[in-house]
Amino acid sequence: MENQNIVIGVEGMVSSGKSSMCKELIKLIPNCIYIDAGYIYRGIILAIIKNGIDLNSAKGNILELMKKLDVEFNVENGITEIYIEGEKIKEEEVESMQNSMGVSKMANMSDNAPLYAFGRQIIENYKKHFNVICSGRGMLSMYPEMDSHLFLTASLETRIERRYKQYNGQFSMEEIQKSIEERDKLHEESGFNKFNEKTIKVDLSDCKSPKESAQKVYDILKGNNVI
Repeated sequence: MENQNIVIGVEGMVSSGKSSMCKELIKLIPNCIYIDAGYIYRGIILAIIKNGIDLNSAKGNILELMKKLDVEFNVENGITEIYIEGEKIKEEEVESMQNSMGVSKMANMSDNAPLYAFGRQIIENYKKHFNVICSGRGMLSMYPEMDSHLFLTASLETRIERRYKQYNGQFSMEEIQKSIEERDKLHEESGFNKFNEKTIKVDLSDCKSPKESAQKVYDILKGNNVI
């Protein structure tokens, strides 16, 4: 790897295993941190829901809402953490089905340009000291000069199974499938899932664990001389 730090952007299908893969991938790349831009966005949406604000009335400048609702984030040991009014929020609350659907709806309604500028600033700050893995929607708009753009895919059946395990049986397979298909549609309508010459598509359907997914991605990045 060259001395200059690199940025790898990660996007993908709903429930394709982006976050869990990234958390393992940073263990394979020296001096690397993971910024989950989608997790920060989820924190903002969760604060909106907790404050009883209707999503339709909340659309607009997401950053202003972030300040108003006292949403902050921190990257600790390479992992993104969310705080609302100074209280650290549990991952299962941020990743709940209700909140995930709220994120997809909000992204479809809002002007995301200010959020992209905010994300770009975060990446630039951390890149001064670390190699950066950043996942989130619209990565090509947020940071087009990234060194590589990964787009993760998996079969619908695999995605349903992974989400079912994540929710520990709280929802039926049918409910999860409906949620995934609705979010897929919202993301398509929002203009996400864009590709360019830096995009590498990786199918993780055959991977049995996040660690196996990370190793597959690492080998592909190494084979493409990204790392």
